[in-house]
Amino acid sequence: MPADRGTLEMVASEMWPGAAEIVHLGTGGFACTFKVVNDGETFALKLLDPGTLESERLERELAALQRVEHPGVVRFLGFGTFSSAGVNYSWIKMEFIEGRALADDLDGGVVYTPLESLQLMRGLVAAASAIWLQRTAHRDLSPRNVLMTPDGAPVIVDLGLARHVDDETITLLPTPGTPGWMSPEQVNATSHGDWRSDQFVLGALAYRLLTANKPFWAPNVMDRWMMPALHAQPPVRAVDPDVPSVAADIVDRMLQKLPHRRYLRAEDLLSDIDRALAALEGERGTEDRHPHFSVHIAQIKNWAEDGFLSTLGPRNAIVDIQAGERIAEFTSAMHDAGGHAVLDPATHFLRSALEFRPAQIKSLPWGEGPRLNAGFNSYEDRVAWCRTVFDHQLSYSPDVLIAPYFYSAEGESNWVSESLACASVYTELMDAADPRLPIWTAVAVHQSWIADTDSRDLLLTALTGQPMDGLYLLVATTQPAFGPIADRDLLVGLRDVIGVMREAGVPVIVGKRASSGLLLLALGADSWASGVTANLMNSAAHPEAKSGGGKSVDRVYVPQLLNLLAVDTFILWSRQHPELLRLTTDQSQRLLESNPDLESLSTAERILLLRHNLTAQKLQVDALAALPAGQRVARMRSWVDEAQSVYARFPQPRLPSEGAGFLNAWAAVLS
Repeated sequence: MPADRGTLEMVASEMWPGAAEIVHLGTGGFACTFKVVNDGETFALKLLDPGTLESERLERELAALQRVEHPGVVRFLGFGTFSSAGVNYSWIKMEFIEGRALADDLDGGVVYTPLESLQLMRGLVAAASAIWLQRTAHRDLSPRNVLMTPDGAPVIVDLGLARHVDDETITLLPTPGTPGWMSPEQVNATSHGDWRSDQFVLGALAYRLLTANKPFWAPNVMDRWMMPALHAQPPVRAVDPDVPSVAADIVDRMLQKLPHRRYLRAEDLLSDIDRALAALEGERGTEDRHPHFSVHIAQIKNWAEDGFLSTLGPRNAIVDIQAGERIAEFTSAMHDAGGHAVLDPATHFLRSALEFRPAQIKSLPWGEGPRLNAGFNSYEDRVAWCRTVFDHQLSYSPDVLIAPYFYSAEGESNWVSESLACASVYTELMDAADPRLPIWTAVAVHQSWIADTDSRDLLLTALTGQPMDGLYLLVATTQPAFGPIADRDLLVGLRDVIGVMREAGVPVIVGKRASSGLLLLALGADSWASGVTANLMNSAAHPEAKSGGGKSVDRVYVPQLLNLLAVDTFILWSRQHPELLRLTTDQSQRLLESNPDLESLSTAERILLLRHNLTAQKLQVDALAALPAGQRVARMRSWVDEAQSVYARFPQPRLPSEGAGFLNAWAAVLS
């Protein structure tokens, strides 16, 4: 039911009995708004009906109003309560905006030129961004809630009223909102909407301004409410070919049905609008991030010795908590190398029974607990546990923290949610820390989360729903541990994930992906963290999963094959065609000089081999990073072509991970 206008109007008169003017401006689901002129002051008063009020809505609206400061958003002046006939009425006092609703202009036939439309949208997006910066959203940015001042400037009003809007919404609709001015996720009740929902509604408004057509219209309220979820509106230029493409492209993207297909950073949306406004001058800016190489360290004890990290020069050293007592040593060595020490808590073991947890995990304060079956019982439990992990990580003085994460098997969305929830807790904890360190949100998922389109969309919707400094992406596959990814669907999915997160301004750090990390860098990943042992080169499945085990095999990274070969395979093939397999690192040269057949490797020789593997991979990353973004895929294609021609000269290898089958999938995803 709507608010009781008659009662609230009487209460307003009691509050300001000497007011020169009290004028009703509008009634919503739980409030009436009045213009009040009292003692020479003019302001807007929102008086809330306690019979329909949801207290948390009031608290959220007041918090949003207090934090937002922008000329394009109505200004908050105060709030309080007033008792009348034994009933307490909450009130909010706001700046009175002299103007008219944009809806009245549009319904009255006012026509905007493309330039005027973009200028208006620029003002609205900039104003809405002030709300979004407070980690909240308006959730009802219909033209009725945009007032146009006499000088033509838009002002957003009615913050925080998403669940209580006009009368027809409250009385007739399954979910709250303004019919025809809602996002698909609000219509479907998959969420109450976030800033991306606001963006969708602003896109609908821009569509209306540019084409003079409502994108979602139907003759009755129920059909109009459903349209954003069910109806695919024609592209802007299909309705009006005269609309400049630079403007049409922006609006079409804002109106994507899936939230993660829209703009994922408000600054990118504003930047595109600015470029569209300046299109006649041909102004266009570009930004390019260069990919870089990282190493993943767990229990290998030689990385910190002999200045190797400084020689290698990785951007990050991701130190697994299982390094135990050597964590401080690795962190210090990485600082000496001028890079970042990143601490990985490996918390996915917490959802395993104690007998499946490594000794180093068991010895940690947060690793001794019982199996985590379905997540934390409460927010308080999650915060308390995260604080223990957080404090333990900080004690080693890292440069970056990886937030706690849990392996998500096929269909296990609760573990994705728990990982993201822990990342949010870490943000809260870091806000109180000094200095503030970057936090990487981590997800460890079964490959079905990436390869399957529907699952990927669910994952991306979740990932793009909260801000993050970086995404540490771990994917468990069913392939041999050392083999490059040969699943085309998985690679296409990874390309999509990287592209969406890049649009969101979130660096993607690909962990434990054998030489596939090189391909993913070419496709736009920010960093590839290469490991050294079987369980590091490709992510393992659930910690309790039985692995094949088997004899340990020393492997050689061969750049011409983009792969790691077992030592005996490498020796056999290099004897057949020495000109095709060239190892050029200092470590490989020293190793082959002392032991040409790589037989019975000593500890020192095995260290040289492992260092060669990392160095050879790093050199290829550097070669990609030196190129403009547009040329990296072309360089990767040339490497794949070379690898295919080299593989064709050799017999079928013994181990599945050494075959050339992956190259066909790589070529397809690069096409």
